[in-house]
Amino acid sequence: MPTLSRGDRLLLVAALSAFGVVNAAYLTWQWYAAASASWCDLDAYFSCSKVRDSAWSAVGGVPTATVGVAGFAILLALAVLALRGMERLGPWSLDRWLLLFALAGAGVGAGLTVVEVFVIQAICILCVFGFALDLAILGLAVTLPRAD
Repeated sequence: MPTLSRGDRLLLVAALSAFGVVNAAYLTWQWYAAASASWCDLDAYFSCSKVRDSAWSAVGGVPTATVGVAGFAILLALAVLALRGMERLGPWSLDRWLLLFALAGAGVGAGLTVVEVFVIQAICILCVFGFALDLAILGLAVTLPRAD
């Protein structure tokens, strides 16, 4: 079974991060638009609007999705720098920076998912998609130091 090269893994991290930026930017736009309903409202439980309208959707008037935009943009930038041949950023390798930000993203995603399920009692499908992207990027970041 063929394995992915380091370059392939970095390219995949960049692509997944770009999807994450778009997803989180759309969620941010949805928060500011505050429409009465969203296309991803499937029922009372799978409801992006219910999550968006909750007290957990913003901190200090800033939508939490903007953290996703920033986090995915940082991951994208790190992957692009690594693809261009840069090996270190400050005291750490880019692999370590990617792992650090992927862990942070997965941690934030896990925390927000727990809040959705147990506090808000609704699931935002687009938020779950963002969390899945976080986990996929984390999986790739964990394997980077072992790639060829």
